[in-house]
Amino acid sequence: MANLKFDNVDVTNAGDWGNRQAGLFIDTMIKSAAVLDRFTIVDGVKDKLNVPVFAIAPDNASGDPVDGFRTGANCTFDDNWTADITEKEMSVTTFAWGFKNCKDALESSYRSLMLKKGQLNPETLDAEFRSWMFDRFSKVAAEKALLLAGSQLTTAMTTGADAVDAAQTIVVSTDAATGDLQKSAEILDVLELAYLAMSSEMASAVYGDADREFKPAIFLGTTAYQAYQIAMAQDFKNAALATSDSISRGALPAYYGMEVIHFAPLAADTAFITPPSNLVLLTDDYNDVRAIGSEYEPREHAEYLYGRFKLGFDYMQSKNIVLIKP
Repeated sequence: MANLKFDNVDVTNAGDWGNRQAGLFIDTMIKSAAVLDRFTIVDGVKDKLNVPVFAIAPDNASGDPVDGFRTGANCTFDDNWTADITEKEMSVTTFAWGFKNCKDALESSYRSLMLKKGQLNPETLDAEFRSWMFDRFSKVAAEKALLLAGSQLTTAMTTGADAVDAAQTIVVSTDAATGDLQKSAEILDVLELAYLAMSSEMASAVYGDADREFKPAIFLGTTAYQAYQIAMAQDFKNAALATSDSISRGALPAYYGMEVIHFAPLAADTAFITPPSNLVLLTDDYNDVRAIGSEYEPREHAEYLYGRFKLGFDYMQSKNIVLIKP
């Protein structure tokens, strides 16, 4: 079990977080890190889960879905398609946090004016501070979730049982004569190599020939994201295009029809292309009403506050990923 420790933080009654409910904690945490809200969410996972992965393909040598539709007489039946259901094992990690809040900590501050009169009541925090704490802790937990996502996803892509195939992996040090995700003058060359390495299924989704729900996006870490922004701004500046005004406002143009997404936990020299829905966030209960708990101890005039949640990250199919690594 992993432990999260927060110093100098006090929270009170878990049943009253202003207008928020404990059951919205995971939801608030995920929405605090907007990129996680794009993932496919699977809940009900206590430890490990075999997630079904569905596939259908024509029974022909080319593997091209177009070849699965044939002309012919109506009185014959061609068994020319195969459906496949595989299972991929995914797991979660348990995270717990806890701290002790003493009544006199707040009584000695100006916030004591917000408290009820009397010494033996269980109130240790006023409603405003309690509301702020819910939001703040959700954001801190979101930062932890992002770090976990970056680590687990890149590890699975490089060394996992379903690692990304070499044909869809760009090794910058060997595949790019001059290429560096961290340099604005070179990042577009690296992304072009990744674009060319996409599977036909991924390319079809970009062109609009396949299900747009599975349209790939480019995930970049902070340094690479900045380099891309500078590179595109320079290109628009040189071309004297009117749309360069959107860049000055911080908007990023798509690259070859693909959205560019900031994914902070990625290393500066690592990136990947995949449909956001191919990425999976696993948890025990998305609407867990007991994700945050508290217990007041009247003899100590203190409240014990604690929380526990489970998170894990993986992806459905490696064939829908292009990995860029150093």
